[in-house]
Order: sequence, then C-alpha cells, then structure tokens
Amino acid sequence: MTAVLVVTALLAAPLSPVQAQSRAQAAALEERMQQLDVRLERLERLLESEALMELMQRVDAMDRDVRELRGESETLRHELEGLRARQRDLYLDVDGRLENLERGGSSAPAPASGAAPATLPDGAAAAVDQGDGAAFGEVIVGTDSDPASEQAAYQAAFELLRQGRYEPSITAFRGFLERFPNGNLASNAQYWIAEAYYVTRDFPRALAEFKLVNERYPGSNKGSDALLKQGFTHYELEQWAEARRVLTQVRDQNPSSSVARLAEQRLQRMNEAGRS
Repeated sequence: MTAVLVVTALLAAPLSPVQAQSRAQAAALEERMQQLDVRLERLERLLESEALMELMQRVDAMDRDVRELRGESETLRHELEGLRARQRDLYLDVDGRLENLERGGSSAPAPASGAAPATLPDGAAAAVDQGDGAAFGEVIVGTDSDPASEQAAYQAAFELLRQGRYEPSITAFRGFLERFPNGNLASNAQYWIAEAYYVTRDFPRALAEFKLVNERYPGSNKGSDALLKQGFTHYELEQWAEARRVLTQVRDQNPSSSVARLAEQRLQRMNEAGRS
C-alpha cells in the first residue's frame, strides 16, 4: 500500500521545468515542419503552373524548329549540289558540241583546209559586235543558192552563241532560217536556237524548238541530238514519264552512239533518284 501511494503521488505531481521545456521544443519543431510542408506544397503548385508549362512547351517547339531547320538546310545543300552537277553537265554538253562543230564535225561543215575563214560583208561585223541580230539579218546580202553567203551568215550567228550572247544569236539564227529555209545548215540553225533557250533555262521554249528540228527537218543529222535534248528538257521540267519515254527511245534507236550513252546516263540518274 505504501508503494502504491508513492507512485500515485509522483504521477499527480506537476511537470518539472525540464520536461516542460522538452515539450515546448517538440511543439515548435512540429510547427516548423508544418511550415516546411506548406512551402513545399507551394513550390509543387508553382512547378505545375500554367506559365511554367507554357515555357516548357515553347522550349520544345524551339527544339523542333531547330531540327526542322537543320533538315531543310541539308535538303537545300543536296539540291544545290544537284544543280551544280546539272550545270556542269550542261556546260560540258554544250561545250563539247561547240568544239565538235568548230573542229568541222558532222554537225556543220568547216572551211576547207588552208581556206580563209568565212567573213561578213562590210558593215555586218559591226552589227554583230553590237549584238543587233536584226541588223545582222538585214546587212548580209546574198541568195538562198549562194553557199558562201549561207556559210557566212551561219558562222556569224554561231559566233554569237559561242560568245554566250544568246538572245542576239537566237535572232541571228532566226534571220538565217528566213533567208535559207532549205539550206544545208537549216536544221543546225534550228537546233542552236533550241540550245540557246536550253542554256538560259527557258525550258518550255527550248522543248518547242527542239521538237521543230525533227518536225521540219526529218532525217537531219541533228535529229538524234534534238531528240536527246527533248528528253533532257522533260527532265528539267520534272516531267519524268515523258523524259523516260524519250530517253529510252534515243537509247534504243541509236545503239553504241554518244547520244545513246548520254541517254542511258540520264536514265540511270532517274533510277537512282527514284524518278518514275
């Protein structure tokens, strides 16, 4: 009984100062933890806020734009390389044909060995130097049956083309065809009109002029060349089916020839690029 009374007295006694302080510290710590929880919850709400989400979306959009720009840059670089290759092929093609013509190949007759080059009558050279094709056509005199006059007129127009003066050369060649519609060089003149449009990338007009070579001068020595360039022009116009049809025709009709080889090369390029 004595022990029970002692324990009861101890339990009923007031808390000591130490115990009271411990309880106060515990309460303060708990309150501080609650404040930290509130702040953490506020930060979480901020991270999930609409403004931050919009910012993150903008960053994602910018990242996508950068990737798309890189892809477009790569595509443009590839297209530029393709254009450079086509320009180089075009230059080599034209340059080779001009060189062949100047050497006296089958495309046009050359002056006899030791003969003086064809010259223009007085006044015609000045008109040509000024790039005035119309004046050129008016100054040269002669008849359709005059081979020397025909050769001189043709050489003058061709010289303009060789110098890269394409518009005057077209005018000069058209004047030549008006004066010598049935001349030995008529098909050549028509071909070089088309070639001048092709070089200046006026492909619709070039196509029409190349077709005239075969329509007006069937069986001429420029027929195969004109048909080949029709295929090339369809290619430049991205008319893939027509390009394939014409190039295949050139290849099949002219086996073991230079035009067949050029047609086959362009067909292979189309196959590699998936052009059907």
